[in-house]
Amino acid sequence: MAGDSVDVTARTYHTENDTEHAEGETYAVTDRGLAETLRAIGFVSIEGWTPEPPPPAATGATAGTPGTWTPAGATAPANLAATSGVTASPATPWTTGQYMVLGDLTHASWNGTGWVAGEALAR
Repeated sequence: MAGDSVDVTARTYHTENDTEHAEGETYAVTDRGLAETLRAIGFVSIEGWTPEPPPPAATGATAGTPGTWTPAGATAPANLAATSGVTASPATPWTTGQYMVLGDLTHASWNGTGWVAGEALAR
């Protein structure tokens, strides 16, 4: 399909055929194979071809029934062991019944010093 023009958007600064392209710039690539290569190595996005980047890993958790992972849209830790490094809010023991849903669909809560399995208990 050489000769077909494909519109791409630069995801990072790069050069293509000795032409510089700034991040966010939209330009045409006339060789489909080159366009696919640029997409595969992460230099460009091609509408309809480039999947959205994966959501970020959770770095925080806000108590609730269930609670919410932060930042917004973050991926839940896979299991209880994967909660290491996730900051609980509030940092005090959560109230009875509050919990987070983990990636394996189990629940976890914050006891004031660490993550524990299940919903928060009366303290």
